[in-house]
Amino acid sequence: METPDTLVAEEIAGVAPEIVSKVLSKTATKLAREVEKVRAYIDRIRGAIESRRGLDTFLIGRAGDYDRLCYASIDSSFTAPAIELVGGYLGIIAVVTVFYGSRCARDSRGGVGAEVFTELWFNRDRVNDFAKYYERSAAVRLLEMKRRGEAYFDVLLVDGEIIPRFLGKAAADPVKKKLVDIAGRMLELADETDTAVVGVLKRSYSRDLVNILGLHDLRLSDRAVMSLVLEPGEYLVVGSYSYLHQELEKLRNMPDVDKNWLNARLEWCEGLLRNIPSGYNVKLAFYRALKTLYPTATKVEYVTSDSLHEDSLLSNLVKISTATGLPAPIDEADRLATATLTKEVRQTAYQKLVAEVAKNVGSSARDILPLLSLTNPEKLGPIL
Repeated sequence: METPDTLVAEEIAGVAPEIVSKVLSKTATKLAREVEKVRAYIDRIRGAIESRRGLDTFLIGRAGDYDRLCYASIDSSFTAPAIELVGGYLGIIAVVTVFYGSRCARDSRGGVGAEVFTELWFNRDRVNDFAKYYERSAAVRLLEMKRRGEAYFDVLLVDGEIIPRFLGKAAADPVKKKLVDIAGRMLELADETDTAVVGVLKRSYSRDLVNILGLHDLRLSDRAVMSLVLEPGEYLVVGSYSYLHQELEKLRNMPDVDKNWLNARLEWCEGLLRNIPSGYNVKLAFYRALKTLYPTATKVEYVTSDSLHEDSLLSNLVKISTATGLPAPIDEADRLATATLTKEVRQTAYQKLVAEVAKNVGSSARDILPLLSLTNPEKLGPIL
């Protein structure tokens, strides 16, 4: 006879294979239909892009010769979400700098640098914003060193966007304002030191290009579509964000465009343009690396330098990208940042926090421990 315990055990054991197969079949069919739709449009998409060649935007190019350059790459790893304590949110952030390339021999600092930061917020988790701030701070310090002749690199690579974009009330947030300011300072120093800057956008779900090209019925993202349209070794220069905004504005009177989507994208683009320092031109591109594990396009935004023009910059990004499709320096910085933020580092940071608070308030750790206890004691993994 079955007991309540045996019934629970059977339910927990797993989901019937036929149910999984049915769900997967439905999902696969949905995706396959969309991919087939894009495949049918590939020639049309390339034709629409080629028709804009005289506008100096939406240009498809092929990677040319490889230049010997030095790349400085910055990435971070952090407790995401932050560690929830009774007294607030504890964020531990590791920022890593990697120098990559044959021309980096002149850099006296060596190949890799790592820093760990801790922050505590009382009311909400701010770890993502602070990680971006510490990354951009590291970039500014590197550029200042280059200006003083203490470091050398041709290209600065950062994880994510070059300039932050915030909407509505978020734009007035003091932390986000500081993030915008330091990103602007990064661009100014890059200009002063003849340094190209590239932001590698690992996660992107925008649908701007497919709508601008008139393919409003496609539901895949621009990155997904470019993964099917571009051949290995090719890149697409979309143009500047100011150009993108102009093209989106032209869609206002198009009958097939989703007006809610368009209004949201225009607001997003306007927020970005407000944050770009006057006189700077941030551009957008997609490229396909030569040999990748998955045939996906990489999305980047960039600012060129006087000594490294657009074609050379994108050609070099194609050539130094790895099986992930991402530039090797970013891959390496990401790997090292993850390796830096070990459980031992998190545990040490937490223990030192307890000791420092006890020291500052003149109490024993026992008196303050309730505030530094985990909100959910079952989740001891991050610090034990």
